[in-house]
Amino acid sequence: MIKLLQNLIDQMSTELPGILAAAVVTVEEGMSIAEVSRREDIEPAVAAAYLASIVKSNAKAISLLADDEIVEDILITTSNYHFIIRHDDKQPFFIFVMTTKDEWLAKARMLIKKYETQFAGFASYFEKNYQ
Repeated sequence: MIKLLQNLIDQMSTELPGILAAAVVTVEEGMSIAEVSRREDIEPAVAAAYLASIVKSNAKAISLLADDEIVEDILITTSNYHFIIRHDDKQPFFIFVMTTKDEWLAKARMLIKKYETQFAGFASYFEKNYQ
C-alpha cells in the first residue's frame, strides 16, 4: 500500500517542473507516509512534523474566527518558494507541496486537487495504520 502511495506522489511531482518536494502526511503524528524531494537539502519528512502543527493550529484558528468556513488550502510564501498544504478535515492526512516561486501557483493548486481524490482512496488505510 505504501508503495502505491509513493508511486502516486512520485507521479504527481513529475507533472510540474517547479515542484521541489511533496509529501502525504498524517495530521495527528506529522509522519510522512510518502514523499519526494528533488534536492538533497530538502527533507520533507522533517518538515512534515512541523507542518502538521500548522494544520492543527489553522483548524483551531478558523473555528474561532469563521466557524462555518471550509479551508481549501494553507499557503506559505517566502521570497523564493511557495508551500501549499491541502487538508480536507474529513481525511486523516494532508498533502504538502513545495514549489519554486516561479511555478504557477494556480497550476500547483489544481494539480494537488487532482491528486487529492486519488489519495483519499487510502484514507481507511491511514486510519487503520496511523491513528
